[in-house]
Amino acid sequence: MRKIVSTVLFAVAVAFISSNVLADSIVAAYTCELKEGKKQEELQALNSQWLKWVRANVNENIESAVGTAVVGDQEIFLFVDTYPDLNTWAATQTALDSDAASELENLFDDVSDCSENRLWKFEPTE
Repeated sequence: MRKIVSTVLFAVAVAFISSNVLADSIVAAYTCELKEGKKQEELQALNSQWLKWVRANVNENIESAVGTAVVGDQEIFLFVDTYPDLNTWAATQTALDSDAASELENLFDDVSDCSENRLWKFEPTE
């Protein structure tokens, strides 16, 4: 059941950001749970901080969204990050592993636990 919920959440998140998904876009999706006592607003604020950093230090065309369940297990949410291409995704990973990104190293640890992630390549259907 949990896999079904994750799949549905991912589909909703992708539909939400589909206007930003271009040919050969790369989408990183992380299935996570909010830690007890933490609020969605905290998570959104941290994700905004992360996004500002990667846009400033890697590429301004990176997008990020947090997908929450409309139906089903509402403890689970998705981070969905969209990159214009695989090179941008790789550059982001390199930048996040650098000393310059040390402020982001444990950014989400206090508010969430992520159990799965996938890297997807999207090509439009004509």
